[in-house]
Amino acid sequence: MYYRYILKELETWADSHYRKVLVLRGARQVGKTTAVRMFSESFDTYIELNLELPADREIFANFREINSLFNLILLKKQVKSQRGRTLLFIDEIQYSATAMQALRYFHEEMPELYVIAAGSLLELYLFREKVEISVGRVEYRWLYPMNFEEYLQAAGQNRLLELLSESTFPDYAESSLREQFLQYALIGGMPEVVKTWLETKNIMEVRKCQEAILTAYRDDILKYSHTSDQSAVLQHIFNTAFSEVGRQINFEGFGGSSFKSQSVRNAFGILEKTSFFNLLYPYTSTILPTVPQRRKRPKLLMLDTGLLNYQANVMEEYFTAKRLDSVFKGIAMEHIVGQMLLSIQQKYRFELSFWKRDARSSTAEVDYVIIYRGKMIPIEVKAGKSGSMKSLLLFMDNAEHGLAIRIYDGEIGKELLSTPNGKSFTLMNLHLGQTMRIPYYIDAYLDVI
Repeated sequence: MYYRYILKELETWADSHYRKVLVLRGARQVGKTTAVRMFSESFDTYIELNLELPADREIFANFREINSLFNLILLKKQVKSQRGRTLLFIDEIQYSATAMQALRYFHEEMPELYVIAAGSLLELYLFREKVEISVGRVEYRWLYPMNFEEYLQAAGQNRLLELLSESTFPDYAESSLREQFLQYALIGGMPEVVKTWLETKNIMEVRKCQEAILTAYRDDILKYSHTSDQSAVLQHIFNTAFSEVGRQINFEGFGGSSFKSQSVRNAFGILEKTSFFNLLYPYTSTILPTVPQRRKRPKLLMLDTGLLNYQANVMEEYFTAKRLDSVFKGIAMEHIVGQMLLSIQQKYRFELSFWKRDARSSTAEVDYVIIYRGKMIPIEVKAGKSGSMKSLLLFMDNAEHGLAIRIYDGEIGKELLSTPNGKSFTLMNLHLGQTMRIPYYIDAYLDVI
């Protein structure tokens, strides 16, 4: 079992005097159950229910009163005594609406009990069945595929991890960082895939694992289609979306199909709830307050770059590439930055999207924008130092601050630049492997100006 950063957030939750029942959200097979089991090691008593199992689900069948329910759980799980702290984990909770209703009573009547719930495709189940989890009695945490720093720790690259945490990254370690990141970008962050790669270093075994994951997603998603027509749209999107990632998409005729816009839009609404896809709608302003423009075409991201590589059949390119920007026409490079930014979005409480200016005379686009500490920070993912930055310069001309970030496979450091209209700003150049540290670098910059 590999260490996950979510464990720190679970510890913070457990230590809070205002703790509520915790619902752990995220796509299937990202490691929710494993993370809770690891977290349970700090408790005196641990009780796990899996409501996919009829025997565990039956416990909630005649729920009337929370103390009786809990005593029934103790009896069924043969827990003879409780000493110290007790953690109750209700996995696959989407199989019982009664269990979801019981969460509020655990919070109100048994606040001394630590309760965590999770479930595969929970978001989709709640949406389809019109079931609500009591607002005000629960809190949420999200889990994503393993990020690069978690991968380094799993791979035993502790020294690289230490260097990443320092204020400056040494030149002598950049080649090692590049090598490790290329491996991470190849396989992605699905825990079972990472485990397979680190134990075997066999890409064919990795591919088998990825195919099994994709098959499980495909089978689950099709269960939630109401009609054969909707099933056809869902399956088409699932099979062709890899060709559209990293760019603004059109719902009408998506993936070379004849499907109408509304059918595709509705299907994406379902698929987003599986967390397998994310749609980012653009900002069109550089000044706060602003909101993403949902009438504009969204940018598409998948759950995991490793799964993207498998579906796009580009894994072979990684074994001849020296730089990530040459893989999949640079799409993999931009996509994995988005994947990592999504994974830290909740922790640092920022909003992630991209910026787009549509004008008759010209168009401009910045790959990603995060709203953090009251500022819209532009993030460009570039092939190298010579790449055009016209869009970034245009953004900074109208921005209310003086910081921009470039993530690329080049020299690390800061430089002072000017826009064509003469506005000076700081460009922070970071390696792909430093993406997880972006909020840290922004904090360091803002705290000294």
